[in-house]
Amino acid sequence: MKKKTKITLIALLVIRILLWTTALVSTIYWIYYSFDLYRQGYVIPEEYSPRLRPVLYTCVLIAVAAIALSFLLHAIGKKIKDKAEKEERAEMLKE
Repeated sequence: MKKKTKITLIALLVIRILLWTTALVSTIYWIYYSFDLYRQGYVIPEEYSPRLRPVLYTCVLIAVAAIALSFLLHAIGKKIKDKAEKEERAEMLKE
């Protein structure tokens, strides 16, 4: 594989790792916020739900978007790798 292709694949991998980290941090924050509300005494659903809902929706949206982008980048990386392997095979057959 060419050096440029390897660098591109490594960059895509690093970005995917960062996206998965973002999804994990978003989920951890939502869980922390939920426990924090409980610690503050918000245990009645009428008080708890309106305070948690915006944070929950935002965190879930961030996590789903990050994971979807990660899968998209994985597909792009796979296409790049397949294309590079095809080019390598074509060069080997030429020689």
